[in-house]
Amino acid sequence: MIDFRYHLVSIIAVFLALAIGLAIGANLLPQATEAALQQLANRVTGENNRLTKQNNTLKQQISADQAFAQAGASRLLGHLLTGQTVVLITAPNADSQVITGVTAAVKQAGGTVTGQMSLQAKFFDAAESTEQNLIQVAQAQAPNAGVALPTQPVAGPVGGQQEAAQVIAAAVVDKNGVGLTSAQSQAVLSAFGQQGYLTISTPTNSSPSTLPAATMAVVVASATPPTTNDSSPANQALIAVAEQFQAASHRTVLAGSLTGSGPGSAVDAVVSGAGKVSTIDNADQPSGEIMTVQALYELLTGHAPASYGVGPGTAPSPAPAPSSSPTASSSPTTTTSHSTTKNSKQSKSPGTKNSGTKSPGTKN
Repeated sequence: MIDFRYHLVSIIAVFLALAIGLAIGANLLPQATEAALQQLANRVTGENNRLTKQNNTLKQQISADQAFAQAGASRLLGHLLTGQTVVLITAPNADSQVITGVTAAVKQAGGTVTGQMSLQAKFFDAAESTEQNLIQVAQAQAPNAGVALPTQPVAGPVGGQQEAAQVIAAAVVDKNGVGLTSAQSQAVLSAFGQQGYLTISTPTNSSPSTLPAATMAVVVASATPPTTNDSSPANQALIAVAEQFQAASHRTVLAGSLTGSGPGSAVDAVVSGAGKVSTIDNADQPSGEIMTVQALYELLTGHAPASYGVGPGTAPSPAPAPSSSPTASSSPTTTTSHSTTKNSKQSKSPGTKNSGTKSPGTKN
């Protein structure tokens, strides 16, 4: 029988051999190899410092850009939505910054936010029982909404959500802002609300029974994508909602936060071709809030749906109305016309160039 001390001595010998080997190897390591490793470490450290500095510079630039956008919001948005009413349709866990920011931007553009309809998690449930219940409620409320639903349920994984969205949209938006009677709208929204599919709120009433008819809608996506799959039932359902509201209103856009618009989100799914509505992927930032309103205006003036924001790198930019051209007698600083300047060089003030400089809006 082998004594326990034999095992102990063997283990100690092994570790002692390893320690001696490491010590010898470290002392015999070529000086050139050590210098090369040190040079590599210095290069990595320098690159890390450079990237950290660049990252901080970009953060400062983004912050400045957003501050600039916020400062110019009134000029960029003025009167774009005058006479329009907008309702917010929010998905579960919608970004609060998107909601408050878009609301403020709509007001700056001269529009009115009629209220908010919050779709609940139950509305996006893909279970067969939920689909059937949504279809039943939609079929029952279609007469109140003035909607003719197909006799055969819509095929697909979100057929119930699509039919329900068509009925709900008719009760919330209208191209002329007239919509259903208050009793009809209340009947529709109450039916879906009692089943736990939605809740509504308005700026003037904490527990309203209906929403005033709006002419436009902003659908706000979840702050976090439901899955990593763009074609998830939750995304398909939200896109169906946006498309039904777009069909029933003047125009509708789908807006999300920057973190909530990445892979697996409804916004990303539309950008990839899964829907035909305008999207904004950074509506939690001042520039994105402005783009949300400008996208509504672009649609209102006949432009096709498009994707805006950081991902696609595009932005709508309706030009501000040009100011009227000043006349020669309107101001002592009015620039003299080209033909007059040629004959009056001696009367020019110091610094005036004979280049035919025109006042804004003056044509040749």
